[in-house]
Amino acid sequence: MIKKQNWKPSWAVTFFLLVSMFSTSSGLGAALQEPGSLPAPSAPTRIYLPFVTTGGSSSGIEPDNYGVFGVETSYIDSTLVSKADGVDTSWWRYFAFSWKGIEPNDVSPAQYNWGAVSEHHLRDAAAGGFSIVATVKYTPKWAQAINDSQSIQCSPIKEDAATLADFREFITATVNRYKVAPFNIKYWQFWNEPDVSPGVLSVTGQLYNSPFGCWGVDGDPYYGGEKYGRFLAVFAQAVKAADPQAKVTNGGMLLSCHPVENPTNCVNGNFFEGTLRGLIANNGLNYLDYVSFHVYGHWYANLSLDEGWGGFQDGGVMLGKSKFIRKVMSDYRVNPLKPLIMTEVGLMCMRPDTAQPLPSGKKCSGTMAPPEFEDDQAEYVVWVYVRAIADGIKGVMWYELNYMPYRHVGLLYSDSSPKPAYRAYQFLASQLRGTTYGGTLDQYFPTLRAYEFQRSTGRLWVMWAPDQVNHSIPLPSGFQSAYDKFGSRINVSPGATSININGPTYLILN
Repeated sequence: MIKKQNWKPSWAVTFFLLVSMFSTSSGLGAALQEPGSLPAPSAPTRIYLPFVTTGGSSSGIEPDNYGVFGVETSYIDSTLVSKADGVDTSWWRYFAFSWKGIEPNDVSPAQYNWGAVSEHHLRDAAAGGFSIVATVKYTPKWAQAINDSQSIQCSPIKEDAATLADFREFITATVNRYKVAPFNIKYWQFWNEPDVSPGVLSVTGQLYNSPFGCWGVDGDPYYGGEKYGRFLAVFAQAVKAADPQAKVTNGGMLLSCHPVENPTNCVNGNFFEGTLRGLIANNGLNYLDYVSFHVYGHWYANLSLDEGWGGFQDGGVMLGKSKFIRKVMSDYRVNPLKPLIMTEVGLMCMRPDTAQPLPSGKKCSGTMAPPEFEDDQAEYVVWVYVRAIADGIKGVMWYELNYMPYRHVGLLYSDSSPKPAYRAYQFLASQLRGTTYGGTLDQYFPTLRAYEFQRSTGRLWVMWAPDQVNHSIPLPSGFQSAYDKFGSRINVSPGATSININGPTYLILN
């Protein structure tokens, strides 16, 4: 299996091309339910850890007994199982099934090469008590809608009746084989990052080996989302027919820009709307349990491009995307809203070698990341997971747990020893274990990001400064102790009345 670190080197180029290369056009597909007025806002939902929504799941199914914490890996072994357990992992995303690898030839009766599946990886995860979010992707040559002399594995699937029947048969066989012990797979994802067009991948040189889904269609008002939605409906219906207890999500969307904020350069931002239209028109909406999207912070010297990211001006690279997705669902009267998951999230070391040298003298292009980046990556772990809980996002999978040389996004070094980000993740998970999310404290600390969690023994405040400079605040009533992002105790002198907040800080209160 091709490891994903070999796929991502042109990510930055692709990202900027996605923002700048698209133009809008007109036209609609089949008549569907059109957007109407937004429903009245629902009451705030209290989030429990492990994550259980009160009053049942917003997708109409039983609540999960899983927490928000998750990882993605490019392989699975006993070392990674131990490391995943160390951060209270519940969600474990893994590219498990390549259709082109399992069914390379169109023959009757169908012949499936299950040897193409790394079953020992799936067994290791199941034996460790984890539930895999299994991604299914890659179209065999005979089923590819893109007509090319070479195989384009990311290609959309042909829509003729015979190919649709073959696809359903493949999904049914795969679910039936892996829904039971020793694999016990219950979470299924259809493709990866489908909101990219073949045209973009041709420019970046990734067309023939792309990790993306390339379902995007330049010139289409919904950027190919309607066709993807039709196939997502087929996929979800086949999965649920084979295993009624299974849960389904779309391929995590890149969502590089907001189409309303960027009306002339962001037709790809309409892909999710198209997906909903395709689902609704094909009776697939009720079969979808989660909506998945991806988030990557870009690091040049600090974390300013999180909330200040231009692609989503209202909320930034993470919360701006979640707000946008929920708005589109509300416009299409999806009620209740589908819960959100982030099947990839990370921080990329993007500082160019030509920039002014960092104090450490290290570069993002080096074998070892700059220590300035590693410290901010540790901060970003806290930023991401705490805000996800506050925003009601159900699962967050860090890309990647294992060593990842590309942009230094991984949580482990090449010898599997923990990076600072892993240690921050570990302490965060230990502090939030068994707590109840109480709400934000932003109204009291407008220059900070501050969140309260309830414990059986008192309260926990998690706070940080988004501008990454010191902010002095009064010591709150009931203050007992304070810890930094790694769990080191912060010295507060007897009689002190204030404390500086910069990086993620944990305040223990009675």
